[in-house]
Amino acid sequence: MGAGSAKSREARNRLFTMALLGLLAVLAGLLYLSRSAGYVRKKPVTNSLGMEFVFIPKGTFLMGSPRHEPGRGENENRHAVTLTSGFYMAAAEVTVGAWKSVMGAAPPGNAGDDLPVTGVSFDDCLFFIAKLNEMEGTDVYRLPSEAEWEYAARAGIKSAFPTGKCLSPATAVFDGAAAYGACAGSAKPDGPAPVKGRRANAWDLYDMNGNVAEWCADWFAPYPKGAVTDPKGPDAGDARVRRGGSFATGAGLCRSAARFSAPPSQRDGDTGFRLARSLS
Repeated sequence: MGAGSAKSREARNRLFTMALLGLLAVLAGLLYLSRSAGYVRKKPVTNSLGMEFVFIPKGTFLMGSPRHEPGRGENENRHAVTLTSGFYMAAAEVTVGAWKSVMGAAPPGNAGDDLPVTGVSFDDCLFFIAKLNEMEGTDVYRLPSEAEWEYAARAGIKSAFPTGKCLSPATAVFDGAAAYGACAGSAKPDGPAPVKGRRANAWDLYDMNGNVAEWCADWFAPYPKGAVTDPKGPDAGDARVRRGGSFATGAGLCRSAARFSAPPSQRDGDTGFRLARSLS
């Protein structure tokens, strides 16, 4: 009787400990998500074109992907990155309407003012940015660095996507007909969707994963092996970084860590861009 009672108490204690650990894990997860979703929030900044910019705080994060992540590329070695200054990131990709307001006409094949502009090269983006800065009498608009882009896309989340291990049509426009791990599939879209049509990530940024691929400021190069601060990429190269995947790619290329590139003069029908805005 005594031995049975002792075993019963031991079993109850084990169950209690497991339940307590589970509760602590849930609370820690909620605290983490709460911090990633809420502690950085400031009032967005809107420019003369009505483009909304969300404040992104300085911080340290793990850039790249773990070895077990499905779809991982060999150029995604994980390393710590510290950004020593906050910045603003456009809540949405640059639209056809915004392009027309700055450049006077849409690029060939672009229609629908609320759609993201596509078919623009890296060099085209720089020309747009120069004209926008001139229009507003400033020099704060620019392309984000690759590190800034991934930091903002993750929004404090370490998994493959800001939503977890799988990508959903509710949060991204991508080719769901291409299988990704054990994730459920979905229909392949015909083209990009209007900006802000899906749920934003935890830092109020839309379409960071999918819709159209986005040019970044860096020349494409292998990552450093150790921790770095404010990385900007090499001073020269043959191709510029593009991030985020698009409506034409499967979820694997829409992962927050996925990297791809193209010559700066190349124009593709699934590629656009998003603006960053320096604090001063």
